[in-house]
Amino acid sequence: MQVSDGLDKTPSWKTVPPLQKESLPLLVVQGLSKRFEGHDLWKNVSFTLHASETVSICGASGSGKSTLLFAIGGLETVQSGSIVFQGKPIIGGENASIQGIGYIFQQYHLIEELTVRENIQYPLWVQTRTRAVPNCWEEIIETLGLESLLDRLPTHLSGGEQQRVVIARTLLTQPTLLLADEPTGSLDEATGARVMELLLQTCRLMHTGLILVTHSVAFSKQTDRQMILKGGSLHEP
Repeated sequence: MQVSDGLDKTPSWKTVPPLQKESLPLLVVQGLSKRFEGHDLWKNVSFTLHASETVSICGASGSGKSTLLFAIGGLETVQSGSIVFQGKPIIGGENASIQGIGYIFQQYHLIEELTVRENIQYPLWVQTRTRAVPNCWEEIIETLGLESLLDRLPTHLSGGEQQRVVIARTLLTQPTLLLADEPTGSLDEATGARVMELLLQTCRLMHTGLILVTHSVAFSKQTDRQMILKGGSLHEP
């Protein structure tokens, strides 16, 4: 059965010029280790990410992919190692919200009483204490095909539509790094593929670095680089 879910819109751009890599990486992860219940979940994890680069992390269930993503974002403590984002160290467990990092979790976390427009703009209101909308608003909304949904409540949206709202909400804060944990995990295959395509295209359009945790080999192959977390080690195939 073919599922459109309103995702058949062609993006407004044809090609996005690559952003020149800066001399300093956007993110540097060095020697990261995590123990859980007396066992090494992962050990000596190291990699770098440059601005506008997209990277995927695959691995079996329970391998620690999500925990690694949370550690990179400062939401999880580690036993050893360092994380440097834009030249500044991230201390695990002490950073509830790091300026410049956006998160997309498996759950949508939309506020049911707010419209789509209000849900998208809400984090920006909290950050800036103003209702002003940045210049990228129209481009994000158009790219993700949300123009006709702005006045709806989340309860009147499909799963694919809700996930597009989540992506728009995160990108509107204009993060330089986006951490996405199985963003299509609750979607059917066809809708998930289209949502993933839009996520990657929008990140490249906005020159946002992306670390994507996914169990889908097909989705991982769409990122610039692919990494596998297996047996407590992270490596590139």
